[in-house]
Amino acid sequence: MCAMRAAVATGRIKGPERRKRILDAAAEGFATRGYHATSVGQIAEAAGITKPVIYDHFASKRDLFVALLEQAREELLALGVEAMRADAPTEERVRSAVEAFFSYVDAHPATARVLFTPPVGEPDLLTESQRVQADATAGIATLLAAEPGLFAGARDRRRRVEMLSEFFKQGMHGLAIWSMDHPGIPRRALVDTAMALVWIGLQAQLSPADADS
Repeated sequence: MCAMRAAVATGRIKGPERRKRILDAAAEGFATRGYHATSVGQIAEAAGITKPVIYDHFASKRDLFVALLEQAREELLALGVEAMRADAPTEERVRSAVEAFFSYVDAHPATARVLFTPPVGEPDLLTESQRVQADATAGIATLLAAEPGLFAGARDRRRRVEMLSEFFKQGMHGLAIWSMDHPGIPRRALVDTAMALVWIGLQAQLSPADADS
């Protein structure tokens, strides 16, 4: 920690790295103490910087909270895109996406908990959280809609894909929170459990040829 502070003080840490440290410290504080009980000063101390440096990156604690949600959403969606665009059978791609999701949760438990747990006692933050989650569902729906055999021929295909995406997202979030509250569960067990439901649900809506491709 002393080395971190010295590096910041001498300006050796570049802006993107400072921003990452701020977001990581904020995630830890919000996840363990909650939004209201976590001050900007506490975040600055945990990140090894001063409060003014935080305000160089974020206008307020609220903006920092929203930025944390948005970044986590984008990182998870990027992992899903990478997995689903691979040249592999559908089941393998879906499993890769599920594995990437739980790998992210393992690597960023505090960030995941903040993203997956709706904020309480702050209506404005709840609205922002709902917006971020709606965008996440839309991103998942875009990935699933790229599978040509999913709900093929259905007149309300777009709506069905969106509903399926929301259902899967909420289930994955719930299992992730449960796993963090029950440490020691092997990642493979979580992936197998998720796939037992996710893949069965998807496969039932894919045409036979697409399910095997």
